[in-house]
Parts: sequence; structure tokens; C-alpha cells
Amino acid sequence: MKQLKFFIIGLVILAAAGYAGYTMYINAPKPQTQEVKVAIPQVPYKEVRISTQSIPIFSRGRVSASRVHKIASQVSGLVTDIAPELKKGEIVNADQLLVQIDEQPLILDIAQKKAQLTQTKLRLEETEANARVARRQAGRNASDYARFVPQLAYANAQVEAAEAALQYAYDQLENTKISSPIEGKVVDVFINEGDLVQTGSPVAVLYGMNQAEIRLPLNDAELMIIGVEENTSTENGPSFMPQVTLRDYESGDEWSGYIVRTDGERSANQLLYIIAQVNGDEMYSNTGRYLVPGSFLEAEIRGQEIENMRILPREVILSGDAIWMINADNTIQRQPVTIRYRGKEFAYIDTALPPGTRVVAGNFNRLVEGMTVEPIRKK
Repeated sequence: MKQLKFFIIGLVILAAAGYAGYTMYINAPKPQTQEVKVAIPQVPYKEVRISTQSIPIFSRGRVSASRVHKIASQVSGLVTDIAPELKKGEIVNADQLLVQIDEQPLILDIAQKKAQLTQTKLRLEETEANARVARRQAGRNASDYARFVPQLAYANAQVEAAEAALQYAYDQLENTKISSPIEGKVVDVFINEGDLVQTGSPVAVLYGMNQAEIRLPLNDAELMIIGVEENTSTENGPSFMPQVTLRDYESGDEWSGYIVRTDGERSANQLLYIIAQVNGDEMYSNTGRYLVPGSFLEAEIRGQEIENMRILPREVILSGDAIWMINADNTIQRQPVTIRYRGKEFAYIDTALPPGTRVVAGNFNRLVEGMTVEPIRKK
């Protein structure tokens, strides 16, 4: 009986447990389902621009005067007078008298040379008179010496030498006046009033104010882009003169010039220097500032125009010279490109990309080939 009793109690407990489980299953809350949306990344883009233009090449250099004159004394003597304008930084006019050297020793020398010339002319007349007598008295077989031929030639030579010596003395007297060969600015002065100078002694250094030059280093690829050969000068002058714009870093002033020639040899780092020249009124900037030699400037050089050049912002170029190109279905594709030149802001591409090609602008690290994107035009 006890076993039956325990068996019945077990059945009751199992039935109760089963009913409780069934009730919980029936009344359990149903799971909620939510649709997962995949976010499509938004990417800015730029369109490929095709243009026929020259590629701007940038370089830097220091300005120097095209004409620098080192004035020296051609005579020895005492400096008796110096022009008030002969000071560093002053501007002097062409043919302006700068220095006067004592004339008295040369005036005396001229007087002596005049006396010597008169004496040699007198000897020449005496020799000519003797020659006439000798020719009358000499026979057919008389020597040239007997007919005074060499004596007469010697007397004429002495007269010519005395005349040349007198002319040289006059020239030396004129050289006591040292004038400015050009209109320019005084860079340095080496003498003072009362100094005793010798022939060849330095007097001053001037530079011309109407022309300046700047040497700009370029590599071979840049030279090819602007169309400058190693020797631009010909018998008829340069055949092509690329335009150059010079800019000051701090003030923003600009000057215009042209490439006129190249250096005769390469530098130690195998770069070739081209010479840009600024002339006349272009020596003054767009704000009226004078181009001072010694200034360190940036140069923008524009050479020959290139047709059908693809131009893109430099920021869109990936490492390895490639771009992310957006296809018509808004998927992206990595496209290798051939870059002719990387400028400051733009890259100039030889690869024949169709006009209007959309290129991802900006740096995105998680883009993969074939990804769908939402293009947004970048202004």
C-alpha cells in the first residue's frame, strides 16, 4: 500500500510540474524582431578637370643686381675731393663726378711731355734737312745710311712716341676725375678725402637699379615641364622666355620677370640653375616696393602650355600613386594614375581619365574595393 501511495504522489507531482511548464510556455512573451539597417558611408568627391595650361613650377632663390661695377683708380695720387653722394646706400647718377685726385703731378708731366715732343720734332726737321743734302751728294751706289733713310725713320718714330706719350699724359689727367659709369646705388666705399691711392686701388662698388637677377635651382623633370633647355640663348636671343612671378613671403609683394638663360654647369647636387631677370618698371612690385638685391623670394615659373592635362587636388592622391574612383553605380574602385608633377595644391596627371570622373576627396582608411558609398560633391 505504501508503495502505491508513493507512486500516486509521484504521478501527481509530475503532472503538476508538467502543467506548470506548459502554462509558462503558453504564457511566455514572444521575442521582438528588429530590422538591421546597413549604413552607407558618405564620401566627398571632386570631379576630374581637363585643361590646356602651363604647369606652375615653384623654386626659391636670392636676388642679385645684374650690373655690379667695382670702381678703381687708374692713377696714383692724393684724393682732394669726394662727392657728398659717395656713401653707402646713396644713389648716384650716370657720369656724376665721384672722386677728384690731385692733378698737379700730371699737369707737370704734360708740360714735360710737350717739351719732349717739341724737341723730337726739332730733331726730325734737322734729320730731314740732312737727308735732303745727303740725297743730293750721294751716288747711285750709296747705302741707305748714307742717304739718311734709317736716321729719318728713327726721327719720325721718336716724334710718334712723344705724341703718344703726351696723349697718354692727357688721358691720365682726365682719369684724375672718377665718375659713376651708371646710375645706381652705392654698395661700398673704400676711400676718404686725403687718402693717397695707387693705380688699381678700389674706390667704390655700385649696382644698377634697373635690372635684377635671381638664380633658381630646378631638376631635369621641372626643366622639361617648363620647356627650358640647358642653353636657352642663341645668336638671335632666347627662343622661349618662360614667365616668372616672384613673391615675398612676409609682405606678399609680387614682381614679374622672365627666364633668360641657364648656368653653364650643374651644382654639386646635380640641379641646374636658371636665371630669371627683372627689368625696368618691373623692378617695382604691385604695391610699389623696389626689388632690393639680397632678398630671398619664392618664384612661380610658368612654361609651355600642355594640352588635355588632368588636374586633381593633391589630397586625393593615395600612396602608390592611385585614386579612389566612384563608378556610375556609386561603388568605389582603386585606379592607378601616372603623375607628371605634384604641385603645391594640385597634381597634374597624364592618365586619360574621362572628364567628370568622380574621385574620392579626403583621407579614408576603411574604404575597400567595391564598397557602395553615398557621394557628396565637395565645393
